[in-house]
Amino acid sequence: MHDKEEAAIVKVWRLDCGRASEWREIRLAALRDTPEAFDATLAEWQDRPLADFAARLETVPTFAAGDEIGRALAVASWQAGLDPRDARRGWLLSVYARPKARGRGYAEAAIRAVLRDSAAAGMGSVGLHVLASNRAAQALYRRIGFRDSGRAGVTNSRGEPEIEMIWPLEHKTISCGF
Repeated sequence: MHDKEEAAIVKVWRLDCGRASEWREIRLAALRDTPEAFDATLAEWQDRPLADFAARLETVPTFAAGDEIGRALAVASWQAGLDPRDARRGWLLSVYARPKARGRGYAEAAIRAVLRDSAAAGMGSVGLHVLASNRAAQALYRRIGFRDSGRAGVTNSRGEPEIEMIWPLEHKTISCGF
């Protein structure tokens, strides 16, 4: 390379209940740094015991990405059973990249881990909701392969317009993206 900075190798790992402190730290950073992106609030989570963060990791598969395992620069989660219209649709949740990690592939790596995991769990598609005003996130999701669902009238808990996007998992190979 010609740059003084060497290319980082993105590492991806699953956050299980034994890594609850990692999840707590980056989740609170996400709620503090980008509160508009989440229905949950910092006030709801900041004083919760570590056991609450561990409990979430037991039921919601969550993946982290970073240069070093244990130091998450981005995270993404998924959950099944949230869509009464489609029992085989998982939902991408809690996507966040620290400001210094944005545009560097960390969020994409965590999202691709979610897609692989949800496919292995038998999901036929993965959906997400993203703020209509968040063009950067929409571009990331489109680059990965998500497409607008065409569903109108989607809003978040604050009444702000969102776009619903879907990624069909069936018959697709999910690469690491690098």
